[in-house]
Amino acid sequence: MSGHAAAAAVDLVVVGAGIVGAAVAAHAAERGADVVVLDRSTVVAAGATGRSGGMVRAYDPDPATAELAAASLAAYRDPARWPGGTSPLRSVGAVTVVDPAHEGALRAAVPQLRERSGAAAHVVSGRDEVAGLRLAGGVALVEPDAGWVDPVEVTTLWLRRAVAAGARVRRGVRVVGVEDVGDRARVRTDGGHVLARDVVLAVGPWGPRSVEGVRTAAPVRARSIQVSVVDGRPPGPDHATLLDLRTGVYARPYGPGRTLIGMPHVVWDSAVDAPPDPDHARATFAALTAHLPWLPTAHVTTTVRSADAYVVATAADAPVALLSATGVPRVHAVRGWDGGGVKVAPEAGRRIADAVLAGHGAGPLRRGAAPAAAAPVTTSTQGEPWLTFTT
Repeated sequence: MSGHAAAAAVDLVVVGAGIVGAAVAAHAAERGADVVVLDRSTVVAAGATGRSGGMVRAYDPDPATAELAAASLAAYRDPARWPGGTSPLRSVGAVTVVDPAHEGALRAAVPQLRERSGAAAHVVSGRDEVAGLRLAGGVALVEPDAGWVDPVEVTTLWLRRAVAAGARVRRGVRVVGVEDVGDRARVRTDGGHVLARDVVLAVGPWGPRSVEGVRTAAPVRARSIQVSVVDGRPPGPDHATLLDLRTGVYARPYGPGRTLIGMPHVVWDSAVDAPPDPDHARATFAALTAHLPWLPTAHVTTTVRSADAYVVATAADAPVALLSATGVPRVHAVRGWDGGGVKVAPEAGRRIADAVLAGHGAGPLRRGAAPAAAAPVTTSTQGEPWLTFTT
């Protein structure tokens, strides 16, 4: 990547090939930009993305996030937007539970959800159970067309779209620094350097501070996430995905007879590879029993822990922009998604790509040019799909 190969700058370098970075790369490449994606892992979605619950719904209490989520649900539901013409969404439905005092807010949100996502939504109150889930005294917003996706599968699909449009994806490359070199940014890696007109840092819980020379206007902190998979769900249809906003507990189907469960794990500045917390796993199991009464007869098969990225708010009510300045010209940092990156990735990726490419001032993009030959899709020794390119 250095020497003669770096003499000409590419349009965009995306650092981090999680679900949001992959979406940015695909949208930018499909607009005709010359895109290079760099990721330090050799396995797709090795960070927070791969351990995400993967739940997809249009509703969110934050209006800005809800707008992104609704448009993203529409994208997930549309098979024409995905390679092979098959939507990755498992439409088991989504149930968001709130305190009965907030029923009015849920009902007020329904018309906008329907308009923005093109999907059904309604409020259920005064019932004990809906879509295979106990409401435990709460009121529920039900989105029958929502559900969940496999985050690794979706990330792989985004990368395949990017490669098909001419992007190059380089795995096993660690970015060690980014610096201004006049009209370009130099991305320094442990395998050489790349010159770029723009750089997008989509590094999630690692934070832009892990890249030398970069400091964001909106600092990011890592917070622990932990999920368990339980076996022993009763036979029958899959239950809907669940999020109880009163406690933060969540759940979704995880294959035949299995369910993924989670609960907020408020441990700040947690390492991405920290070992699981058995006390928290037991507390999560107990907390979900109110919604899944069969849990006491089930057993935990797997518990995994990772970390997610949270923006450190500069003001209590200040909106969080999709991109943050870094102090290095043409280098932009993607905001932290507080565990919700999967549900907003399609629309967030589109908007980020549009915003960055619209700011190009150093000449035209490769719009209209024939895409470069796609890099081969190969398989790592772990059996996970990944993409690479040769320099």
